[in-house]
Amino acid sequence: MESITPGSVGVVYSIRPDSSLLLGLCYLSNPWLCEPEEVEHVDPFKIGHQVCVKRSIAEPRYGWGGETHHSVGKIIDIESDAILCPDICRANPRSSSYVCLCLQVGDWVRVKATVPSPKYGWEDVTRSSIGVVHSLEEDGDMGVAFCFRSKLFLCSVADVEKAQPFEVGEKVHVLPSITEPRLGWSNETAATIGAISRIDMDGTLNVKVSGRNSLWKVAPGDAERLSAFEVGDWVRLKPSVGSRPTYDWNSVGKISIAVVHSIQDSGYLELAGCFRKGKWLTHNTDIDKVQPFKIGHHVRFRAGISEPKWGWRDAKPDSRGIIAGVHADGEVRVAIFGVPGLWRGDPADLEIEQVFEVGDWVRLKNDADDWKSLKPGSIGVVHGIGYEDDAWDGTIHVAFCGEQERWIGFSSQLEGVSRFVVGQRVRIRGCIRQPRFGWSNHNHSSIGTISSIDADGKLRIHTPAGSRAWLIDPAEVEKVEEEEEVCIGDWVKVKESVVTPTYQWGDVNHNSIGVAHRAGDGELWVSFCFCERLWLCKGWEVEKIRPFRQGDRVRIRPGLVAPRWGWGMETYASKGEVIGVDANGKLRIKFRWRDRLWVGDPADVILDDTPSPTEASNGGFCS
Repeated sequence: MESITPGSVGVVYSIRPDSSLLLGLCYLSNPWLCEPEEVEHVDPFKIGHQVCVKRSIAEPRYGWGGETHHSVGKIIDIESDAILCPDICRANPRSSSYVCLCLQVGDWVRVKATVPSPKYGWEDVTRSSIGVVHSLEEDGDMGVAFCFRSKLFLCSVADVEKAQPFEVGEKVHVLPSITEPRLGWSNETAATIGAISRIDMDGTLNVKVSGRNSLWKVAPGDAERLSAFEVGDWVRLKPSVGSRPTYDWNSVGKISIAVVHSIQDSGYLELAGCFRKGKWLTHNTDIDKVQPFKIGHHVRFRAGISEPKWGWRDAKPDSRGIIAGVHADGEVRVAIFGVPGLWRGDPADLEIEQVFEVGDWVRLKNDADDWKSLKPGSIGVVHGIGYEDDAWDGTIHVAFCGEQERWIGFSSQLEGVSRFVVGQRVRIRGCIRQPRFGWSNHNHSSIGTISSIDADGKLRIHTPAGSRAWLIDPAEVEKVEEEEEVCIGDWVKVKESVVTPTYQWGDVNHNSIGVAHRAGDGELWVSFCFCERLWLCKGWEVEKIRPFRQGDRVRIRPGLVAPRWGWGMETYASKGEVIGVDANGKLRIKFRWRDRLWVGDPADVILDDTPSPTEASNGGFCS
């Protein structure tokens, strides 16, 4: 029998009575007998996955077939012995790997360290450069935006890997190895530290430095995150860390909670905890922040606890209490109902219990059980809490509109929502087909003002079109906010009231739909799918619109003379689903009975709001 190559991937053919396995390997004519401890589970390939040949493979088992390491194919068949049949070549699964095809528009990426040269060359990109995916093509090519380039960098999805994205609020500084940042120093130095205030669509970090009026622009490849932890933060060992983290936690278990006592160099933190004496060091990559306990928090014992650290001491597993004191090492003092004095506890033995006050607005969570006419998403008003003797029994009493009886259940089934108030403007949510109390001669475009609110949350709405109050269930409406400031990533179009934009129209018109790419000093740079360069305007000249998303059902806009990139085989009657959305708004649409995707301008299509048979029969709340 041919020798087995370590790393080979196969499929379990059968399991014998003695628990030994027969594996089917694509290069063996007969199944291979092995013991369970000699193999390990791997994630299976699936039809539809895109794959490329690993960089470490010099020659695939079945040859290249005219392909290269840059070639990307989609698996169209998997034979019983695990031979993959991508649409580029016949491949042994051992010589193939996923090409990070969980990649999506908006992901942060960098060129893989194993790639000697990207498919179309390096140009001005380096291995340390970090960019944002702006487009994904069917053939495996992609366009990546880098903050130091005016055009997208073209490469294969096989050339890149995901990079950890930066987030607004993170503190950063320039890497010590950088002598000249890509976007310049802007009067800053290597010692400058700032917090990210805004992130442009091309990944540019706009950093707020204390004492500076203007934002400092930094390329993400030049920036380094500083510790996100501060003295006083409560932390816990990450679940993903193995049995021994960077520094030993003295076998106290991963549920133990500690408090950051001091911040050391190179990402190390000094921690203190009530579960052990003294302090110890750990690295910031080994821990996660947890919500700290504060005086006034309602707490209960953690589910499944066998015994608290310092014993029960008159408390019971179902006891509840209120935090009365918190020490610097996390130790808490709890006033437990029915227990004299303050109860000393380890925070790892307790969990915060959400408590709502009378008058709070709440919503049934998605995992809550149906009750009478109520279902997940129903909104009501808290009317009281339940007591057993003199202690709270953990239940909440809620009034929901349309129900005579109050709902009684545990707070774990509820989540808080912002309250409605008289004077707010509201409208029916777009996904509601039939309001609970009827339309009363209104429609989805009707906007009304709340004139009064019943004790059970029922809204009475005044509209110019109605002489009587329009009754609405609060779960069926959305608030109509005043015009919001346009943010990076918002979809926009020029306001109808703007006759001529400050910087002229160019190729843009009132129907054009774009994506806000960059902002500063009251000006906005917008990316349109038909423009090579960003379009400059004043922020007040555009308005936000609903973005198109993957999964949206769409059809050609009525009255359209000609789509920007042609009709193809489509007509006004064509209906399809959005499969992909580029960062500049370009849509990739799968129309019915078509094999190829139709590429279109978002201004050329509209949402198809014709309900499907399934939706037409579902009058419930939308998710």
